[in-house]
Amino acid sequence: MANRRRQQSKIRPKTLSSTGQTGQQGVNFIEGILLKMGSRWTASGPNEVGIDGYIELFDPAKRVPLGLNLAVQSKVVSSIRDAVDEFRYTCNPSDLQYWLKTNLPVILIVSDPETQQGYWVSIPEVFRDWKPGDSTSILYRKEQHRFSTASLSELVRVAAPKGELYLPPRPTAERLWSNLLAIEGLPAVVYVAATQYRDPTDIWEILNRKKIRPASGWIIWEKKLISFEDLSSSDWDSICEPGTVEGFDTVEWSESDDPERTRLFVQLLNKTLRAQVDARLRFWPKDDCFAMVGEKRKQSYKSLKRTSGLSVVSQFSSKAKDGRVFHYRRHLAFRGQFRFLDGAWFLEITPTYRFTSDGFKRDMFHESRLKKIKEIEGNRAVLSCVLFWANHLQPEDGLFAGPQPPIVFGELKTINVNIGVDDKSWQQNDPDTAALDQQSSSQGLLPMEIPTGEAK
Repeated sequence: MANRRRQQSKIRPKTLSSTGQTGQQGVNFIEGILLKMGSRWTASGPNEVGIDGYIELFDPAKRVPLGLNLAVQSKVVSSIRDAVDEFRYTCNPSDLQYWLKTNLPVILIVSDPETQQGYWVSIPEVFRDWKPGDSTSILYRKEQHRFSTASLSELVRVAAPKGELYLPPRPTAERLWSNLLAIEGLPAVVYVAATQYRDPTDIWEILNRKKIRPASGWIIWEKKLISFEDLSSSDWDSICEPGTVEGFDTVEWSESDDPERTRLFVQLLNKTLRAQVDARLRFWPKDDCFAMVGEKRKQSYKSLKRTSGLSVVSQFSSKAKDGRVFHYRRHLAFRGQFRFLDGAWFLEITPTYRFTSDGFKRDMFHESRLKKIKEIEGNRAVLSCVLFWANHLQPEDGLFAGPQPPIVFGELKTINVNIGVDDKSWQQNDPDTAALDQQSSSQGLLPMEIPTGEAK
């Protein structure tokens, strides 16, 4: 009896190895990333001696194998969560010697599954000239070595035996923003009346004498005046010939198949846009653009996610070789082109800039400054300018909103596509553009400054 009790006291209950559990969590983390990436993971099994599994890389767009494989060793190190930017991991020399002998490239992934952090390096690349006795320490930089779905391109590069392999973008839904601003409303009637005047200057003299500022535009064509304004009103009785005023439904002009009528309608839209923004913007005929004028200032607008501020007029100075200092201003501007697409009218917004010496007078170096800024502005700067002008042209809302303008602008045309662009992979191959976009982003979507001048 006593002997049986001693035997029972030696029996220990079965328990789950905490070390094995932690190791499996690291492998599960890696496999989870690979599945999201569209690639495949195969575990080595119970007899592995330093390789936890193998990655087979797939084309995420076509879902076909690329014929590229990697061997993987996983290490779980929870302390990496406390590292800010970088950390070191020291390999076992025996493991390292084994990894360098394999016929597959080996990557070492150090992870903390609890915080979903993982970082990887290519062993053949880090220890290209390693020999026994050398250091086995690896420096992981978090930003550079992060293991995520965006790592696919780099994994392909490491696994590819020679040359480069092109991968199409990963299928992902994406919303594209165009520079086409929809027109949601127009005056209901286009008025046409006979007139004795042939020169717009003569008509403006009469309107100015009467202190009339039309809300919409007008054009002269074949001894007739065409406008969204009611030409039968007393404002126009001394300009139009009595009894000749006719009103047409606007749709007869906006959707006309007659090229001549369409051309006139576009002219009327252009004149009306100028009249509509006349109090806020200046139109420069020589450059065919609308621009902010006046002193240095910022203005708020609705960006994609929040209300942001944009420098609409900036002050700069540059110093010549002879010591002379030139002061100039950069004005936010745009060119507008009305287009009839797929049964609807849009204003095509092309962002640009205008440079002046005093807020109004064209700067003598305008062309060179414009060329320079076009060379360095990033995608986010262009997007923020398009969003700004769209927001600026849309009707104001709220308690202090003014009367409805003749042309009511709606939202920018967007397109939902099923195949998007992996920006991170793309930027890896275009570091200059990535740096400019990062610069714009750090400035809160503000356009870039000009490196040859200094903002005051």
